[in-house]
Amino acid sequence: MPIIEAETIFRTHLTVHEEYQGQSTGKFGLQLKLSEAQVAKLTDDGVKTKMYEGQSLRKFSSRYAIEVFDAKGRVSPEDVTELPSGSRVRLEYTTKKHPTAGEVPYAKRVMILELAEDKESDADKEFFAKSTPSVDDIPF
Repeated sequence: MPIIEAETIFRTHLTVHEEYQGQSTGKFGLQLKLSEAQVAKLTDDGVKTKMYEGQSLRKFSSRYAIEVFDAKGRVSPEDVTELPSGSRVRLEYTTKKHPTAGEVPYAKRVMILELAEDKESDADKEFFAKSTPSVDDIPF
C-alpha cells in the first residue's frame, strides 16, 4: 500500500466523524499539505489534489476508524485525541477508482511523527482566562 509523510492541515477527524452543516458525514478523515514531489506522485497515480492558500493539499477519508500509532506502537482509542493542524504524520492509504473523481484515496492507518502545539486549546485558555465583566459593566 502507498505511504505518504506530510503535515496535517486543519484539525483531524480520526476518532470522531466529520460534520457538515451540523450533521455527521459518517466518515473519519484528515487533510495533508503536500510537497511538489508528493503532488506529482499522487497525480501520476490518478489522485486529484487541491490548492488552498497557495498550498497543495489532499483529503484522505475512511468510513472506518483510522488506526493510530505513535513511535512506540499502537495508541489505544482512549488515548487518541484529534491531531492539531501542523502535526507531522506517516499515512498508509489505498485508492479506489471513482467514475468522475478519478482515484480516491482512503486512509488506512496513521503514525504520529511529530505532534504540533494545539493552538485551538490555547485560544480557549486565553478566552476563558479573561475576567468576566460584572453586571454593572454591561452597557445595556
